[in-house]
Amino acid sequence: MQPIEIVPSPSALLKSLRGLGYSPETALADLVDNALASRARSIRIEFDWRDGDPLVELLDDGDGMSAALLVEAMRFGGAGPDATRSPGDLGRFGLGLKTASLSQCRRLVVSSRAGDEAGRLAWDVDAVEQAGSWKAEVPEHAPPGRLAAEFEKGGPGTLVSWTRMDPLGGLHGLDRAAFNARIADIRAHLAMTFHRFLAGEAKRIRMEVNGRALVAWDPFCRWHGASIAMPRDVIRGPGGAAIVQPFILPHRDRFESEQDYDDAGGPEGWGERQGFYVYRGDRLVSAGGWLGLGGARAWTREESSRLARIAVDLPTTSDAEWRIDVRKSTARPPHWARSRLVSVAAEVRRRAREIFVWRGGGRRRGPARAALAFDLWAAGTSDRPPRYRIDRGHPAVRALAGSTDPALLEGLLAALELTVPVERIWLDVSEEGGATRADPSDEDVRALAAPLAALVFAVDSGADVGARLDELLRSLGVDTPELRRAVLQELHR
Repeated sequence: MQPIEIVPSPSALLKSLRGLGYSPETALADLVDNALASRARSIRIEFDWRDGDPLVELLDDGDGMSAALLVEAMRFGGAGPDATRSPGDLGRFGLGLKTASLSQCRRLVVSSRAGDEAGRLAWDVDAVEQAGSWKAEVPEHAPPGRLAAEFEKGGPGTLVSWTRMDPLGGLHGLDRAAFNARIADIRAHLAMTFHRFLAGEAKRIRMEVNGRALVAWDPFCRWHGASIAMPRDVIRGPGGAAIVQPFILPHRDRFESEQDYDDAGGPEGWGERQGFYVYRGDRLVSAGGWLGLGGARAWTREESSRLARIAVDLPTTSDAEWRIDVRKSTARPPHWARSRLVSVAAEVRRRAREIFVWRGGGRRRGPARAALAFDLWAAGTSDRPPRYRIDRGHPAVRALAGSTDPALLEGLLAALELTVPVERIWLDVSEEGGATRADPSDEDVRALAAPLAALVFAVDSGADVGARLDELLRSLGVDTPELRRAVLQELHR
């Protein structure tokens, strides 16, 4: 029996491809990838609200395309994942230009000029459905817009125009305020995804959104003197070597202002942006998260690890091994890299937790604050739940012994109030699963009996000694028979 050719329904397949889950941010990032592959140095994006029926344009100054190349660029699955690509080619499946665009709009028009030759093709979802065939339109003009007028002035480059937005995308039907808010989100995403290009670490480019230049957002705060770059690791595998560079970011107390701290958190904030940053050809693919690593209980985004960020650089030849998805927004580490990544990440998380815990505690800001929390407070590492004690060996505590100087006492009490290790306590309580209080150990009972008896005598509330003891133990939140008995013995001496 001869094989039977089964041609997919153009309308059904196109509608399925439109539902791959692109957001406006990830869709536009795919278009920027194409511009970079064409050696563009300048990329401009324009959003025109038009009373809720927007026009979106992207214009680059790259090499442009001849008519034949434009046809291939508009072919679904043109240069697929098995195609040999140059290191600077950020393409993956040969679908990005079409599926990314049509996930947001019902009509895509691409105009391109190479030398003196200009061409234009369009995919229209409604036209494909009506005709039942994969026939692209050849329009005479791009949809009128600011960048379309720039393209008509001449010079090589490519213009991508989105019109007829529908609810499938993220820009349809918004009021002006919501539309502007989405533009701000897109700006932040692009500044993060292409930060190496914007900063000149890779091939330098300039990007503008509605006439405003994008400024690179560095996930690793390398501009800050308190950021810690840990040693690099190289993990070799069949698809090429992955270069791993861990960073520990500064505690919030080390930032000069609250705005600097918020900016360093990045899109969606510090909690969301912790973890691995996977790059493919200098383009950010995965921005944060722990890639499902961590053993039987996979790591989650936790407060204690919010300062930990790890760069993982992949060559474009490792796409299959790392399972880069069609949107180039997720990656999954192969089995041969997982144990090494877990080892690196565990150490980064441990050190990040130490900085998160001990650089805090006070309310003051600035790099020059004294680390009094280290000296005055001590946490019992073997206690469960943890116990926090004043370090009796601290010079200020020793100086107070036998002193009648009220200023010294007030200074010590003020220092204690300023350095309560709030973040450490909160973190330990959350990790223990509840704010339980441990009963005093035998050693605690012996050490506390005399000082608590002295407090009972020092407070004259008009009540008898037994009532004062009851009040004291209630205020401390601990009233065990052993402690009560020991304090009573001291009281009757």
